[in-house]
Amino acid sequence: MRATRVIYVENDPALLGIMGSLLAESPEMDVVLATESPAEAIAFESIEFVDVALLDLALGAGEINGVDLGLALRQRNPNLGIVLHSQYPLDFATERVPASELMGWSCLQKSGQINLQDLVALLRATAQGISNQVHSVPRDLKVSKPRPGSELGRLSDRQRAIMGLTVAGFSAQQISEQLAVSYDAVRQDLVRAYRILVPEEAAGDDRRTQAVLAYVRLTREQIWDSQ
Repeated sequence: MRATRVIYVENDPALLGIMGSLLAESPEMDVVLATESPAEAIAFESIEFVDVALLDLALGAGEINGVDLGLALRQRNPNLGIVLHSQYPLDFATERVPASELMGWSCLQKSGQINLQDLVALLRATAQGISNQVHSVPRDLKVSKPRPGSELGRLSDRQRAIMGLTVAGFSAQQISEQLAVSYDAVRQDLVRAYRILVPEEAAGDDRRTQAVLAYVRLTREQIWDSQ
């Protein structure tokens, strides 16, 4: 059986190098393109011969996001498998993908513990048209869910993704572009998230700043609790 041909698009150059090298070590994978540039992926001349694309969801301010990049690549290769990759929750990520095109779309949350065999299995399955839709991602590759009833647990997956990008310094407009949701939806989710994270706003405090600080504290506590 021939190796699965993969293109990999990642905004973080360090992760691009690490994951690209990791995949290249597998005899089952043939990494034909590893790039930070969505435009380079779209212009790749041999895209019709590629089996699967591993795409970062948030590809940087001013750049196309992973969902739209996947849709653009599918225009040139309708049989291309798409795996979206992000440190943010991905349960909502494929909402904009037409139902008729959801075959062969999978999602993978970034983690410090990457099992190469599981990653290869996910890429190969997606290349064959199988979709995991987040819920069947191998256990070693998943980020633990917040405790039910906790402040983080009361946030929706999309609200946690939006708060994660807010912490990283993205504006509401940039978040809208990165996550492929409307600007108004981002603003509404931010307001709801702020109310959960900062239920009692102190006089003179900036609610956005307080919400960001609360989100950082809570996510760190979750990481420590899971170790």
